[in-house]
Amino acid sequence: MDLEIKSIKANYEYMGENAILLCPPHPLMGGSRFDERLERIVEKLSEEKISSLRFDYRSYRKGIGEIEDAKICLDFLKSRHTQIGVVGYSFGSVVASNIAELCDFAIYISPLPSIDSITFRDSKNPKFFVIAKRDQFVSISDSLELISKASEPRDFVILDTDHFYFGKFDVLAEKICAFAVNSFLRLRNKF
Repeated sequence: MDLEIKSIKANYEYMGENAILLCPPHPLMGGSRFDERLERIVEKLSEEKISSLRFDYRSYRKGIGEIEDAKICLDFLKSRHTQIGVVGYSFGSVVASNIAELCDFAIYISPLPSIDSITFRDSKNPKFFVIAKRDQFVSISDSLELISKASEPRDFVILDTDHFYFGKFDVLAEKICAFAVNSFLRLRNKF
């Protein structure tokens, strides 16, 4: 369902009590809620009856404004769901890391250590990193260093692809969905 949340254009798929917020890649590089990777992830989440919200940043504001947009969308989800994870791809992973402490878990796809005026932030919540072996923007050694500095609990997978995950969209969606499903199960069993 297309909607606007405080002038933020978004797609919201209500599938059940659990939800995922998806932060798109860099808006100046064509990043939007219609990013093919995010769409594949949403399809997989829907199969598992997990609700999702993906959005467009209102305008480019060097990362700070994009974090504000993500928080507004997270508030929308919190008014409807009790358990929420956040997923971010590339620039979106840095945005997601800045709101991860407000979520139950986080998933980062090709996370960048920093970009524009924002840096990757750690949280104490469970996190899952998906990194590309042949990433053109962040080296595998930089990715592994970022992961090693992240607090527990954390997990990661390395896919044999580039930053854009060409040829691996379905594998990417499956890995992310599996982590989300397991995270929601752990949360349910915790209570």
